[in-house]
Amino acid sequence: MNTNIARLPSAVALVAALALSLGACASPWANGGGATAQSSGTATGPRVTTAGSIPAGPAPGESAQADGIVAKGESSAELFEARNIRLVRNGADELAAQFELYNGSTATSSPSRWSDPKSRRFLLFDLPRGTSYQALSESSDAGYKGTWGRLSGNWTDTVAPGQSITLTAVFSAPPAETTTLLAALGDLLPAQVPIQGAGSPALKSDPILFDHHHDPNAGPLVCAAAKQGGPTEFRLPADVLFAFDSATLSPAAQIALDSLVKQVNGTSGTVSVAGNTDAIGSDAYNQTLSEQRAAAVADALKQRLGGKFSYGSVGFGKTKPVAPNTNPDGSDNPDGRAQNRHVDVEVTTTNPTPPAQPEINSATVQADLKTTVLSVRRSGGYLMTTLQVSNPDNAPGAFAYTNFVAADSAESGLFPGELAVQDTTGKTNGSLCIPGGTPNTYFSYAASMNNYTAIPAGATLTLWGLTPAPPADTTTVNVQIGGFPQPFPSQITPGP
Repeated sequence: MNTNIARLPSAVALVAALALSLGACASPWANGGGATAQSSGTATGPRVTTAGSIPAGPAPGESAQADGIVAKGESSAELFEARNIRLVRNGADELAAQFELYNGSTATSSPSRWSDPKSRRFLLFDLPRGTSYQALSESSDAGYKGTWGRLSGNWTDTVAPGQSITLTAVFSAPPAETTTLLAALGDLLPAQVPIQGAGSPALKSDPILFDHHHDPNAGPLVCAAAKQGGPTEFRLPADVLFAFDSATLSPAAQIALDSLVKQVNGTSGTVSVAGNTDAIGSDAYNQTLSEQRAAAVADALKQRLGGKFSYGSVGFGKTKPVAPNTNPDGSDNPDGRAQNRHVDVEVTTTNPTPPAQPEINSATVQADLKTTVLSVRRSGGYLMTTLQVSNPDNAPGAFAYTNFVAADSAESGLFPGELAVQDTTGKTNGSLCIPGGTPNTYFSYAASMNNYTAIPAGATLTLWGLTPAPPADTTTVNVQIGGFPQPFPSQITPGP
């Protein structure tokens, strides 16, 4: 999008992100653990969002501003921005993301330089439900079906300086009780966006809205927290693993468990699985359901990891909530209940393989680059960390950042710019979450979306990433950034 940013060459940008086929249903999975769907209603006006700011959503009664929700570029040299971002339900089973892409540069340019219909580099996150959404594929001739994204047809149109173009992308719809999503659009910083009901006048007409090719492309967020000398912990949202009132693993669960297994560092040890539900339903019902779900996950992991591990499962029902099931006024809290529907997996290996550490030198990260952690904020059971890397020199500074790792290879240490979050003792390390999708070739991590080889002179690059949240009583963490040897102590900001 901006010629001042040097980018790593990547064949990935030319690879189509194929859709995940879960069957044609109203949403990729139903709610579990006794939850009932709630209508999202009509959203109030959006709050203006600036670069690096991830608000919880619009304030009650606040009216929309002229530019609505704005997502600015990751780099200060990035002169395009998305204005008036809105998410609107498109019928019962689709969701439209629409915005005005503004050209703040002095040259005429095209959205095709910022994204393209094949890689369709957009992600939506439903954090309380641990779900990521990629754009649907467009229906077309049989030979091309699934290659092109459900994107508006004006991606090659030019945009003059100071002008905007309206862009539309279509996704699977989240559950009815989901009222807001985190939108990550190409090279831009993510923004929390409320969902508006079907028929909202905020959605401009676009032919792509009527394509109605529904091939759901949604998947789980899988995050690992490794304890020094102890187990690696994974928290899997039950809404991803199971349909409502069911202990049968869903198609999306297979993606989640495959992703988990790839992060197991060893060939023998112990696997402990614990099921948890929300507070809807009786104690006995939830206890039984949590036990059945834990057993189902343990059996599936045994099929993948083999007999050199020992396996155990237990259910806790609704006795160990991690978020409030109700609001302070006693009303239902759907997002809190969603966080309480989860399955925890602990894997302890007896023969761990030490991870290889990447070589960090002046060729990958220039020594005098300055780093500042802007915020570490709790959000829907995750930590959202935002940081800036600045180049104070009058020449480009080497910074070989990429968020792509080949799908068939294990990550080896922190690559330049990648972040991890440790507790202050250094004994627990949370790594970047991995979004689902089949195949997940472009979106290796729920993190900054682009690749760079250098930061321009005097420019600042803002990076972000999602990692598993530590226990509620943890208020301070150390943020590690690949290429920078020292950790950055940071306060955690409370969130929903």
